Amino acid sequence: MRAIALALAVAGCGSGATTDGGAADMAPVACGLIKGVQAPSSAVPGQAAAIAIVDGGSGRDYRVAWAASTGTVSPPTGKQAQWTPPAGAAVHVAEHAQIQATASADGCLDENARADVTIDWPDASRTVVIYNPMQAGSLDVATHYRAFRGIPDASACAIPYPDATTVQGSDFDAWLQAAMACVDAVGPRVHYIVPTFGVPYKLAGRVKDTFNGGALVTVSLDAVLTLGHQAGAVNSPVANAYLLDGDAPSMAYAPYVPFGQLRAMQSDDFFMVARIDGADAPSAMALVDLTAQADGLARAGKLAGTVYVDGREGLPHPAGDAFGSYDFGEWNIIGVENVFRGDGRYPIVADYNSAEFGTAPAPLACPSALYYAGWYSFGHYNDVFTWQPGAIGGHLDSCSACDIRGATDWSAVALRRGITATFGAVDEPYVLGLPAYDRFFHALLQGASYGEAAAESTFYVGWMMVWIGDPLYRPYSK
Repeated sequence: MRAIALALAVAGCGSGATTDGGAADMAPVACGLIKGVQAPSSAVPGQAAAIAIVDGGSGRDYRVAWAASTGTVSPPTGKQAQWTPPAGAAVHVAEHAQIQATASADGCLDENARADVTIDWPDASRTVVIYNPMQAGSLDVATHYRAFRGIPDASACAIPYPDATTVQGSDFDAWLQAAMACVDAVGPRVHYIVPTFGVPYKLAGRVKDTFNGGALVTVSLDAVLTLGHQAGAVNSPVANAYLLDGDAPSMAYAPYVPFGQLRAMQSDDFFMVARIDGADAPSAMALVDLTAQADGLARAGKLAGTVYVDGREGLPHPAGDAFGSYDFGEWNIIGVENVFRGDGRYPIVADYNSAEFGTAPAPLACPSALYYAGWYSFGHYNDVFTWQPGAIGGHLDSCSACDIRGATDWSAVALRRGITATFGAVDEPYVLGLPAYDRFFHALLQGASYGEAAAESTFYVGWMMVWIGDPLYRPYSK
């Protein structure tokens, strides 16, 4: 944490003038004992931070007493000390503290200096990483990712399971109990859960398709896991209480709200869940390295590329957008174009004829692709994209992530071709079970992390969506 010196506040002033032409007025005077307080601009709950006086250069001996609006200062007197914010602070949102030093000396007015400090947990300390010790390479991926993000050893969670793809419904309660034990051990500050390669991403025999007949279907394990301790009671899709408002035809979108603010208003568990995965363990570790490259470009403001938007309903755009209809799906894609046109940072290629990119009369190639939203071909990837570092894209179809480690479905092939993050359905989601692509990108551009944008743009949790990519990746500052 970078130390900063903050301004001095002098308590009053004095005068050495004489009165009645007689003896000198002996009232205390401002001596310039201190200039400020040197303290970190931010601090982590429970971790001591060094604080010190910035001397005013008066040459006088003086005493210093410390006070803090929260936490403890040790020792309470002296020109240097340590301040420790409360370990239970900033559970979901940042808190603010004031540290004050009072300098006093004989013949001098007391002088006060103050530093304002933000108390918060870094994202790395809000993250639990799950790996499967029964699957070769899973621990390697988890370790590689934790090293990249600086996630503590105590946040590594081993959940053995013999199947790397699907948890059976009869095993789910035990699997969930193991996951929540890891979360509880870290504490209530956890916001992110990151399964890694080798951890199952599907759940069978547990959730009913209440949109169509009520039969048990295979769903996304990650989508159920978002509900934390409540997930054991999930037997049907759950409307997402964290969904941000938005309307594509009117281009009206609610501003992005940091996840912690939303979480602080809810009494029930909710977690952001996205995974580090790929065709195999080396591919998943390469995804981490690609994210690290994108992170550096993002911090430097050098993410570059083209936005590709691929609708299918033709022009003019549909007049209606009834929720869950194909027109609604089309507006989901149209909205992405409008969001990026409003942002103005990147060139856009948008096509609305029924052919997908790579098939005439649509554009036959998509070079320098940074962001993509489009639809619709079932279980297929048109291999026409050249992905830039930091690329994020999703293809709206019913099986875009049915086999995220395979070589057929859209998200799986995009990962093999170098996309940095992608998302899709593990089985039939229906249009209403897919995320609002426009709200996702709108939140991302406003400063959301990948995990936040995912959590705040999905209509139903406990259902079909799986998000692949580092949930802590934040391409634009808050």
